[in-house]
Amino acid sequence: MERILCSDKLDVDPNSPAAEKKYKHWRKTFENFIDECGDRAPDKLRCLTKYVSATVCEYFADATGFETAIQVLEKVYVKKKNDIFARHQLATRRQRPSETLDEFLCDLHRLSKDCTLKADTAKEYREELLRDTFINGLSSANIHQRLLENQALTLSQAFGQGRALDLAQRTSEAFQPLGPVIAAASGCV
Repeated sequence: MERILCSDKLDVDPNSPAAEKKYKHWRKTFENFIDECGDRAPDKLRCLTKYVSATVCEYFADATGFETAIQVLEKVYVKKKNDIFARHQLATRRQRPSETLDEFLCDLHRLSKDCTLKADTAKEYREELLRDTFINGLSSANIHQRLLENQALTLSQAFGQGRALDLAQRTSEAFQPLGPVIAAASGCV
């Protein structure tokens, strides 16, 4: 039975788009394998070394314990999510023409997993909703994009940053020439 649950080798580039998903799946499979071994479980660090590629092993080569090695792999493969962008993706997701309601709701659940949610008071929740709606409703694509680049942002910060970007954009437009600049030379050729 242990052979059936035995994990494949982890051999994925941490920068690939599916790296985190593949790592999490591999880790769950590896943990299931160790759990299934029960009393006969091998040394976890030695076993971990066996079930990763040489390239992946380099990340935790200096680790002296299993937990330390796993922490290193977590840092390498599990990237911090941009909560502002995750909420934007969730808030702006629309049902596609060929998509069923079941598929649509399933994808909304998937997108919501990247949103950092905490127990908020009604006032804090209202502020977050206002911030998200403010960002999603902006007519300037440039300001919209710049606000989505933030890892964390309050409504006040979003408004302040948006106002500064808007002022800079309007000022920049005011300094642009209205038409082609014609150099008039009076009598000089």
